[in-house]
Amino acid sequence: MLKLPRPLLLACLLWAAPCFLSGQSLAPPAKGDQLRLVVILSRHGVRSPTWTEARLNAYSVKPWPAWPVAPGELTPHGYALLKTFGAYDRSALAEEGLLRAAGCSDAASTYLWADTDHRTVASGHALADGLFPGCALEVHSLAEGQNDPLFHPTADAISSAQADAAFANFQQRSFVAQPSATEPLLRFMQNLLNGCAAMGPCVPPSKPKSSLFDTPFAVVRGKGDHLVELQGPLPLASTFSEDLLLEYAEGMPVADVGWGQVRETELRRLIALHTRYFDLMHRTPALANLESSPMLRQIARTLQQAVEGRHVEGALGAPHDKLVFIVGHDTNITGVAGLLDVHWALDGRPDDTSPGTELVFELWQAPEGRYSVRTLLRQQTLQQMRELQPLSGAHPPAQVILQPSQCAMGGCSWITFQQLVDTVTVDSTSSKF
Repeated sequence: MLKLPRPLLLACLLWAAPCFLSGQSLAPPAKGDQLRLVVILSRHGVRSPTWTEARLNAYSVKPWPAWPVAPGELTPHGYALLKTFGAYDRSALAEEGLLRAAGCSDAASTYLWADTDHRTVASGHALADGLFPGCALEVHSLAEGQNDPLFHPTADAISSAQADAAFANFQQRSFVAQPSATEPLLRFMQNLLNGCAAMGPCVPPSKPKSSLFDTPFAVVRGKGDHLVELQGPLPLASTFSEDLLLEYAEGMPVADVGWGQVRETELRRLIALHTRYFDLMHRTPALANLESSPMLRQIARTLQQAVEGRHVEGALGAPHDKLVFIVGHDTNITGVAGLLDVHWALDGRPDDTSPGTELVFELWQAPEGRYSVRTLLRQQTLQQMRELQPLSGAHPPAQVILQPSQCAMGGCSWITFQQLVDTVTVDSTSSKF
């Protein structure tokens, strides 16, 4: 299964239907082809909620659980999960013949770039620790706290005409975010916040200070790295559903996950709120074009650098690198996936970008010299994250081959991939951006 039909995808997003894809065997694109470079866009690992406990508790009758780190930081459990994921990547790439199974020699041909947040830099170190234990692989980034436009292009970098077009495009799609479209899941979330279970009538013992439904639905102009902002129940419910996922993935006691009311079944349903919100905010074509073009172009230039064997302006790493990691956020993965028009359903979670999710670009070379690009998505299952399960060829993460727009099943020719990137992005080095 490479690409979900749109009616099925919509059903999955609306009702969290069990659109499940297990891990699949990923064979080379063609007999005799050799893997030359892998570029991985990764989300950071399991973190604490970005809101303070006081802010979260304003929306719930019962207090939210305490975390071992400051808001928004990578947890020790999240570090361990990414270290496990990095070790799996090393093993899988060794099986493909790209890396050696052990030792530090391949660290010299691996480049790792992270956003400047604590959680992304720390995630880079966790991946490096798993990939090349004891080898001191450097994690590159801008200075801490500095905005990296690769991950967060700001609104002041685009023209007013582009901003107007993006706002209009978002308004055209935003009708699906109105409460009526997600009413059952929003009520379910509010029941949980009120201290009730399931989706039936709820008479809370007391009411929280704030409700999901206090703020009416509205679309307004954004600021900073947000061109638009969506107001109303969905953005809040998206935040809370992500926080519930983080509680579960962190391995918190059952009594602390959704106040003891959220198991895997309920969690998969609630995650649809986060996915719906991200579909609007980061897959709306005009927004994705402006927000994610720098990332997709940098990935393409990094692949081009390996194809041509020479330095390419705007590429990461060196021409003869074998592995390039870009450690960012779920917003980056969703935006790039939107540009490529790819979807997935792994572990019963359509289009979810849980902590550690990897959007993978593999550059293959045929015996006659022709290059092709294969795109994959890989993520740990909820159970693998919660239980910190080891990963191996026998017990891999959930993964699927994706089929970008205009590409054949299983991959794109290098020329087709270049043309696709040129078509769906704006060039940040030109006057178009």
